[in-house]
Amino acid sequence: MRIFWLGLRLVSLGMGFIFAMSFVRAFSRAFDWYVNRDFGWMLAFDGFVSTAGLMVSVGLFSLVAYCSKKPRSYRFYDRFDFTVMLFFCVAVFFACVALLLNSSHGFWFFIWGFGVGGTFQMALILLPFVAYLLAMFTFNEFIIRLRDKTLLPTLYWAQFFKAYPIWRGIGFSAALMLVCLLLMYVFIPQARLFLFLIVAGVTYFVAYMLDLAKEFDAANAEKIRAERFKSELITNVSHDIKTPLTSIINYVDLLKSESVEGKAAEYVQVLDKKSARLKALIEDLIEASKAGTGNLRVDMQEINLLEIIGQAAGEFEEGFTEKDLQLVLRQPKEAILVKTDSRHLYRALENLFSNASKYALGSTRVFAEVAAVDGRAHFTLQNTSEQPMDFAASDATEQFMRGDAARNTDGSGLGLYIAKSLVELVGGEFRVEIIGDLFRVEIMIRM
Repeated sequence: MRIFWLGLRLVSLGMGFIFAMSFVRAFSRAFDWYVNRDFGWMLAFDGFVSTAGLMVSVGLFSLVAYCSKKPRSYRFYDRFDFTVMLFFCVAVFFACVALLLNSSHGFWFFIWGFGVGGTFQMALILLPFVAYLLAMFTFNEFIIRLRDKTLLPTLYWAQFFKAYPIWRGIGFSAALMLVCLLLMYVFIPQARLFLFLIVAGVTYFVAYMLDLAKEFDAANAEKIRAERFKSELITNVSHDIKTPLTSIINYVDLLKSESVEGKAAEYVQVLDKKSARLKALIEDLIEASKAGTGNLRVDMQEINLLEIIGQAAGEFEEGFTEKDLQLVLRQPKEAILVKTDSRHLYRALENLFSNASKYALGSTRVFAEVAAVDGRAHFTLQNTSEQPMDFAASDATEQFMRGDAARNTDGSGLGLYIAKSLVELVGGEFRVEIIGDLFRVEIMIRM
């Protein structure tokens, strides 16, 4: 089948070239001053036959190009804007014609079929064939891209100006550059080849950047899809686990109400403690999945930041006392008003104080400070870690991030992740800094 299409393509190309040259011959004879007017009807007939034959040949060539569907491997000119490719082929075509018209009558010798001698004259005979092949190559590429629906995607400059309009800086600079190159191409003939190479190179770069942008968008969309799938999976599995866990907790409560003694009482206490921890972990998983995707309702209100920090700190006073931790709270006397969601912010602060009570080195001080700086409220909490922090500060807010030595704690590894997600959800900034054993977290909210 390939041989058939190849043969049909070659036949259509050959017929097209013959009829194209015949059409040019008829056109030149019709306007030549020494042609006898009595033969006008012959010239008209010659022109009609040549035109009809050329149209049939081009139609057959188009049919072959459209029907010969074979897998296209990557070709370097696929990255070129089709309009630039067309401009190049047209420029070379007219360059060939101009060279023929202005070089020792090579064009007329070829048209009339007279013998031509010399290497230069023989080269001139090949120029019409080169121009014809360029024209047919461009037309073939147009048909293929139209068939494969890749014509519009390969108009890279149109896509570029669609993404970066000319009223934007980069779009205006690119448009100005193209206009300048076009004017130079028209008025500086000696530099046309060099200018075209510049346009082709810039076009290739634009196509490459657009492909990178598409790949980035696709990767970003895939990442969002994966994150959404992970969050939905966590939420669904957590809900599925929560149902039997509720039954377990209820039965443990029933056992606690019975008169259970000895080892059985210890077993009930272990069940009660572990089921409570599992319930807290599941709730953290659900909250983390919702906070990570922003699937939470936000109710922005003006609140006093000092009050909510004091409430969160007071909730963990007992935990600080058990580890002999002294909380040093530094805050101004006047109120600091911020517009935020008090419920989400309180949950974030709760996670931070809980993190300090679990992982701070015993018999040390935990410093909390509140200040208003440049129209923003700053809250910082720092403590000395009980275990070495063998991870980067940027990794501290990742899901399930805990030091290996902290695996025996009741934490889920989601506290900082949830806190960061909630703070960002209410329009704040969340930063973590690790300096040796010093762990420092900062929240910034616009006042």
